[in-house]
Amino acid sequence: MIKKNKFFWRFSGNENKYINEIFKKGFKFKKKSFSERLEKKFSELHNVKYSVCINSCTSALHVAFLAIGIKKNDEVLVPALTPIMCGTTIHLAGGTPVYVDVNPETFLIDTNDIEKKITKKTKAILAVHMYGGVCDLKKLKKICQANKLYLIEDCAESMIARDENNFITGSVGDIGCWSFQSAKQLTCGDGGILTTNNRLLAKRLRKFSNLGFSVLDAESNKIVVSKDERQNPNYKRFDEIGFNYRMNEFSAAIALAQFERVNYFVKNRRKAALSLTNTLKNNKYLIPQKIPSKAYSTYYTLAVKLDKKDKKNLNWIKFRKKFIEYGGDGIYAASRLIHQEPAIKKNKIGKKSNKTPVAKNLQKNLLLFTTNQANDFEVKKQTNALKKTINFFKLN
Repeated sequence: MIKKNKFFWRFSGNENKYINEIFKKGFKFKKKSFSERLEKKFSELHNVKYSVCINSCTSALHVAFLAIGIKKNDEVLVPALTPIMCGTTIHLAGGTPVYVDVNPETFLIDTNDIEKKITKKTKAILAVHMYGGVCDLKKLKKICQANKLYLIEDCAESMIARDENNFITGSVGDIGCWSFQSAKQLTCGDGGILTTNNRLLAKRLRKFSNLGFSVLDAESNKIVVSKDERQNPNYKRFDEIGFNYRMNEFSAAIALAQFERVNYFVKNRRKAALSLTNTLKNNKYLIPQKIPSKAYSTYYTLAVKLDKKDKKNLNWIKFRKKFIEYGGDGIYAASRLIHQEPAIKKNKIGKKSNKTPVAKNLQKNLLLFTTNQANDFEVKKQTNALKKTINFFKLN
């Protein structure tokens, strides 16, 4: 039986054991490092050939775009309703983000708008699996194949989620990117991982995320050249310009311990989200993100559209304030649309065709409920707060 950590309930597995192993034995591992062990387990669960540990999902996106060869004037289609990093990483790789509208029910990238915005310059599509939803991977893959485009999946919020066709996130696109930031389903404080089935892409991902060492290959970050050869003044170390985006072994050790309990963490999130969702059945003012009946959401958060209609005395801020008064956690807001952010405007990043009316409306009205409660008591507390808030504003 797993002993609960009194300081942080999420660190109640092998986190201490693995960290202490590093303290006792250092970084000279007899068999495999923690990052290698994590990569192997991650690949097995997702049924992919290669996984690459990295220090954040933002770094993962950056090297993913570098790996597929994004260059000046190349365009990448990205949903407007997603955090800024999904646009800036395209820009930093040398490409141009093109902002795509979202589906009004799923809150995810709209495949119809994608087809309108594909041009001769389009190089890739970034599918961001936001909140609890999974993009239409089958349709996206079909579009990419028909137009000879790369498909990159941002799975930061969708650990082991599956779409209605039973495709697990990160296994359909050319490259999948994950986050282990503190709020995510799994955490090591900060960190991430990439996946691909393409050997050449895997090699590029390693090189671009690890300084461009010439000896790196698809399988491992290990530098297998002997010290005698490496320390020769004539040794040529680097054949690419890369970044120091490596995941450190302390983070890898914690991430591995977390990954061993992935089903536990996901079960917790689903329990919390479904409890809230049941309270919202047939509510015309509070409309949850649409999840197809055959899909398996792992609910990074529960996204709910606040549809005020004739409720003139109601707004996003008032609803959140009252929910907290009744004992609920702080509700999060959706990030401003990428092209609305001051940094994007100031640096004129992205194509000017910014017509994304659905995303613009949703962004102001999405209530993002937390789902990372520690126990049934906390889940019930959130559900009761929601019921009381609904009654207060007469949203039945």
